[in-house]
Amino acid sequence: MKPIVKIAVIACLSLLIGSTADAQTTLIHLNWKLAPQDDHLYSERQVSIAGLNTDNWIKAIVPGTVFYSYVAAGKENNPDYADNIYKVDKSKYNLPYWYRAEFSAQGFPVGKKIWLNFNGVNKRAEVYLNGNHIGTIKGLMQRAQYDITDLLNKNKPNVISVLVITPNTGHGLANRESPTYLSSGSWDWMPSVPGLNSGITDIVSITSTGPVTVEDPWIRAELLNKKLANLTINVKLNNASAKPVSGRIKLVINPGNITVSGPVITLSGNNSQSFTFDDAQFPQLSIKNPKLWWPNGYGGKSDGTQYLYSCSVHFDVNGTATSDAVIKNFGIRKITSDTTSLNGPLRVYVNDVPILIKGGNWGMSDYMLKVRGKDYDTRIRFHKEMNFNMIRNWTGEVTDEAFYDYCDKYGIMVWDDFWLNNFGPIDSLNIFKSNAIEKVKRLRDHPSVVIWCGANEGVPGGNPNGPLNNAIKDVVKDNDGEDRLYLPRSNAGVNNPNFSIHGGSRTLSGSGIWGNLDPKTYFTDPHNGYLFSKDSYGLRSELGTATFVNIESFKKFMPKEYWVAPTPKAVDSKTNMWAKHYFSTDGGLGGGSNPVRYINDLNSRYGTATSLADFCKKAQLLNVETMKAMYESWNDHMWKDASGMLIWMSQSAYPTMIWQTYDYYYDLTGAYFGAKTACEPIHIQWNPATNAVKIINNKPYELKGLHVEASVYNMDGKIVSGYSQKQTIDVSATSATEVFTVFNAANLPALSAVHFLKLKLFAADGHLLSENFYWIGNTYLDYTSLSKMPSVSKDLYVSTPRVKAATNGTNLLLTYIITNKSKSTAAFGIRAQLLNKLGAQILPAIFSDGYFSLMQGESKTLQIEIDPKLLGANYRLDAKAYNN
Repeated sequence: MKPIVKIAVIACLSLLIGSTADAQTTLIHLNWKLAPQDDHLYSERQVSIAGLNTDNWIKAIVPGTVFYSYVAAGKENNPDYADNIYKVDKSKYNLPYWYRAEFSAQGFPVGKKIWLNFNGVNKRAEVYLNGNHIGTIKGLMQRAQYDITDLLNKNKPNVISVLVITPNTGHGLANRESPTYLSSGSWDWMPSVPGLNSGITDIVSITSTGPVTVEDPWIRAELLNKKLANLTINVKLNNASAKPVSGRIKLVINPGNITVSGPVITLSGNNSQSFTFDDAQFPQLSIKNPKLWWPNGYGGKSDGTQYLYSCSVHFDVNGTATSDAVIKNFGIRKITSDTTSLNGPLRVYVNDVPILIKGGNWGMSDYMLKVRGKDYDTRIRFHKEMNFNMIRNWTGEVTDEAFYDYCDKYGIMVWDDFWLNNFGPIDSLNIFKSNAIEKVKRLRDHPSVVIWCGANEGVPGGNPNGPLNNAIKDVVKDNDGEDRLYLPRSNAGVNNPNFSIHGGSRTLSGSGIWGNLDPKTYFTDPHNGYLFSKDSYGLRSELGTATFVNIESFKKFMPKEYWVAPTPKAVDSKTNMWAKHYFSTDGGLGGGSNPVRYINDLNSRYGTATSLADFCKKAQLLNVETMKAMYESWNDHMWKDASGMLIWMSQSAYPTMIWQTYDYYYDLTGAYFGAKTACEPIHIQWNPATNAVKIINNKPYELKGLHVEASVYNMDGKIVSGYSQKQTIDVSATSATEVFTVFNAANLPALSAVHFLKLKLFAADGHLLSENFYWIGNTYLDYTSLSKMPSVSKDLYVSTPRVKAATNGTNLLLTYIITNKSKSTAAFGIRAQLLNKLGAQILPAIFSDGYFSLMQGESKTLQIEIDPKLLGANYRLDAKAYNN
């Protein structure tokens, strides 16, 4: 099957990152229309030939889904808002639909093969051209390429029609008919989607080639050491003609302009053959001083992106005319792991450097599958800016290659699941296996993919030696060698009942819990959701918390009668609007996030919320504190038994108040900035259980002459003498090093009811490497006195911005100086927003910091990166402190 077709190349090249690109010639843009199947109105043949009246059909969005096409056409009320999606008549969409497009073949090249290419359909498709049934596609990753050369009408319209059949709608939760988009049948973080996201879910194109096509080039890099890499490139050729064809395979690799010209070969008619190129035959495939691909924070370019190579594969007939050409991006890097160095948990190495995994689970990009192409840039960039280095593609819900392109670009490793929850079930082993092959072949050249995982929280088929798990293992081995890791199960070893790295599981330390805890508990006992482990950090695939949104976002999806602070009683429901947006005690409606505990913790720590605005403001502080503690607790145990943690979840697919960092509308919550701080590659932090201050160095080199400062302030924003500490220290590569403890000296001055700890870490040359800030109650977790701080609003000064081009060459970088000029108080928990002339948020925007605090006389440089098309004129920065 062909890799992604030319239409994808155009999109990728416009992004300057095209990864798997087919250099065929795209002949036409297809305009699709959509209508439900109705045999009383038209037969299959009538739909697939010219002359059908489609005035009552709607415009189809391809790639996309049936349901989203109707939403975009205005046929359904906004499904994001209130309970609108729950009111949709699902029977309207839980049935087969026709996609139809007419086109002219005039101007198509003479003497070329003309191909109709599909890259993804959910769940099954019957494909017709000009009245002829030309194929069936089964499964969301299955590709298809049809030779339509002899079926085309040269002088009258041509018609493509595709009958799309939904997954079985009777399975309920997870609509267990893998391979498909499992959560389309609802999960505890998104609603069931009418039609279960059936549709033509990937690109369709018509392209032309010569008689021989190039299929899925496989570029493998063996990194012998950091100064030498050997490439092996496998190329499969398909001769679609009846006659033998002779020619040469030509490779061009950049950077370096490395060229390889193979010998003359002859393919017999209607035949396929694979060819391998390596450094033994072609010494130029041995690359000296390669530019390595690294996880985010460990290396790469000065602009924060990663080094990628491109490989152009041509087949030239008789050494002259190119029959087909495919361009793929790849990275040079080495993936290894062990469970011995830490005596239990799995530790992952990239380029022989141990990586403390920090990232999040990604369920769906959008619950209606409307995220496409460049839409992924902002989302993956947010993960990079949070200093994450991994995303888990949970149950393989993301199938768009653009997702992987941007992960490649920004150095985000991908833990890539297959489409299984627990043990299955599946509808067909053969269909599952064929889709698994397609997945691996499509994605194997992406350096970001480091782990293949068989199933979420279970072994495929329930048996590590059973047919399903063996099929997946064989697919990975046969089509990806051993270049990546394979884990049958996402949260434990295959035979382990208790999910503890101290038991028989080792490898992984379970999943969960999914609701917030207090900071000390994360540092002392981060038990998993199955409650069988103690002091078991290891590699945790899921650890979550509710993450309430800001008021601006809340009002976009919740009706006005709910613009009140939530209470434990209000969320104890399966039917009200809180439940419809997954802030509920019901397990199927987000109950795992424990919203009652979240509400009670917020009210007890910060004072009972008096309004929705007050609740949202306080929630962001709870979000910062909780998310930072989650990651910092893993930092604190780095290499003792902690090797990584992925939060549940980092990406928002539906408007909710749980399991997210940025929200559905791109607003950055406190959780985003808590993660951003805690996941710094070089980081200074405080342990609330022991008062120890540690330096976390994720870099693969030692740091000498570091200077550490700790200062304590009262709520008035003045430093409290006696608490300050300073020290100079060296730290080794990839390490967690204790510097000193704070608050432990005798005869120190009394502190205000809430006080602040500020940590600073400087390099030997004096520049600031890391800064961290904590608020601490004399009574543990009692921050109610913050509400009694004097107002700082008139004394919080925001400069005019300096404006220059951002490093990506498209965005603008705005630099503001924010100063606390108060003589009586700190400016605590400052939230900054870009607002337009109407006072509305400008989103998305990338902020260097948020929910920060300034002591008396302190200033902070705040940088914001923004697309100038979003910025407009008369914008302003709005900065408000908690004590505004």
